[in-house]
Amino acid sequence: MAKIAIFAPYPDSCELLTSMLPDFPHLTPLCVEYISTDRVVQRASTLQQQGCDLIIARGLQATLLRRCVSLPLVEIRATMQEIARPVNELKQTLGVDCPVLGLVGIANMFPDLSAFNELFGVRLVPYLVQDRAELTQAVANAVAEGALALIGGRTVCEQARQLGVPSRFLPAGPDSLRAALEMANLSSQAIDQEKRNSAEINVMLDSAQSGMLQVDREGTVRRANAAAYRLLEPEPDRVLRHPVTELLPALDPGALEAALLQGQESYTVVPGEQDRALMVSINPIRVDGGSDGVLLTLQEGDRIIRMDSELRRELYQRGCIAGCRFQNYVCCSAVTRKLVDLGKRIARYSTPVLLQGENGTGKGLLAQCLHNESLLRANAFVSVDCSAWPPETVDAMLFGNYTSRRDNPCMAELAENGTLYLAHVDALPYETQYKLFCLIRGKFWHNGSNRPGQATVRVIASTGANLVAMVEKGSFRGELYYALTALSLQVPPLRQRREDIPEWIDHYLDLWQQRYKRFVRLSQGARKFLQEYDWPGNLDQISSICERTVLMTQKRTVDEVFLRSQLEQVSPRLDPCTKEIVRYRDRRADQIAELLRRYHGNRTKVAQELGISKTTLWRCIKKYGISPAEGDDAEY
Repeated sequence: MAKIAIFAPYPDSCELLTSMLPDFPHLTPLCVEYISTDRVVQRASTLQQQGCDLIIARGLQATLLRRCVSLPLVEIRATMQEIARPVNELKQTLGVDCPVLGLVGIANMFPDLSAFNELFGVRLVPYLVQDRAELTQAVANAVAEGALALIGGRTVCEQARQLGVPSRFLPAGPDSLRAALEMANLSSQAIDQEKRNSAEINVMLDSAQSGMLQVDREGTVRRANAAAYRLLEPEPDRVLRHPVTELLPALDPGALEAALLQGQESYTVVPGEQDRALMVSINPIRVDGGSDGVLLTLQEGDRIIRMDSELRRELYQRGCIAGCRFQNYVCCSAVTRKLVDLGKRIARYSTPVLLQGENGTGKGLLAQCLHNESLLRANAFVSVDCSAWPPETVDAMLFGNYTSRRDNPCMAELAENGTLYLAHVDALPYETQYKLFCLIRGKFWHNGSNRPGQATVRVIASTGANLVAMVEKGSFRGELYYALTALSLQVPPLRQRREDIPEWIDHYLDLWQQRYKRFVRLSQGARKFLQEYDWPGNLDQISSICERTVLMTQKRTVDEVFLRSQLEQVSPRLDPCTKEIVRYRDRRADQIAELLRRYHGNRTKVAQELGISKTTLWRCIKKYGISPAEGDDAEY
């Protein structure tokens, strides 16, 4: 049964309330007492700590408790019958048909009086206030506005007496007290049912093997089961009513916000106590089509293996580290932002990842980001370019030699409990592909050994080749392909994410300027030209042209003409007609040269074809360095 506290409106109301309580079986009174208004909030807080479920109070005390105490509250309100009695008495005393009467008191003490005047043949005007200090002014207002008599509490009646105005005291009678107890009785039934439901839910939660955290819309933990305490090992008083981010600092705030605001489910991995990874499922609690909080389900994952400092130092000296992170990765375009968001989601899992895209698109940088976002970020990142060595050398580098194992560990051994990144995995020898497949499945075949060992290595591979076609031709193992593509990312070329180009330009310019201590700036035309260029060599080509620009420019400000000349020298292309290697030239220049040939150098016709003036055409010819020989009878 619900435990209630009753604050009687008057001292003599306590006995009346106590006599009524046996009629309400769902109420268990903690106290029935009269208390001064200045002490009521403190008293209610004490009762709440003692397990109070519900409070009954009247008037100003009810108003204060509703503001300051987080407990259900039932207000004692005067009934129509209780108001009718003093109204009839005053009507007979005044001897006036339809007299004007003032009803003065705290606003929450009275019921709806909209039909009262018609029923009782009076003009009952309410003067309702929010604080006791306002009662004196309310009495004065009622008298000034023509009230012949007043109805209210003791303060109101005393003020009326001083003004010589008839009044009647409005008691908290049996009707209003019984109505309040009836409402409390109904509320207590709901409270009892909620307690039973909560107890059943707690039993289910505590019997579950998975940890569970109920989080409200503000991100505050409202409920946690025993398994959650075991997995998180928090201080007991730092769980309930505390932000969930204090318990799980590594939890992605974006995933939590998406569940709370958009109702999206998600799944992630975060570090837990004692180097254990936690698999976290985020499920929105849906109420009336909206999200009213989330339920986090926690499951224990694999132990995170951390290297000792000596091994970490050795790997650092070997260059087995990843320097790039997602927060430093250029993602100005929507395409790249989507790529990075997906990368962050898959990085936390130990499953292999295949990065696909043209050469130079930054697949190696993305692999470093995946490693640094993973639970293995404190361990080795070992990178091998499979296309840079003869097949037998690559095999020896990856899987070593059993006889020299102690003196010279192979790449797969260096990557134990870390990440092995294989660039151009399509160049891997067919026999070595099988050993890589076994490594992914947790078995390490050391060259020269007839018995596989256990291995824990996260493999990230990249390729610019069509592996599906290679599988069909038999040059790439199908089982390895499917193992690598459990998770995959398609890295688009720069021409499909042009918004990223200026940032990459600045990145490589800064890099080479710091290297050579030569500093330049790009003109607005130069920046526009670089962003519109297709960059077939992607980031490798950007790095090359930035280095060349820093070294070759004779001016502090680099313009479009200089950059075009550098690209013409270092970016050859194959002429589709002659199959000869020709220097790079802008597509606009090729278009103008072709039209000049077609119209035999007639600039008027060329300008008309392009929709530009002859003056503009002349400037383009100068800008792109088109020689007169490219038009037969050129107009000068």
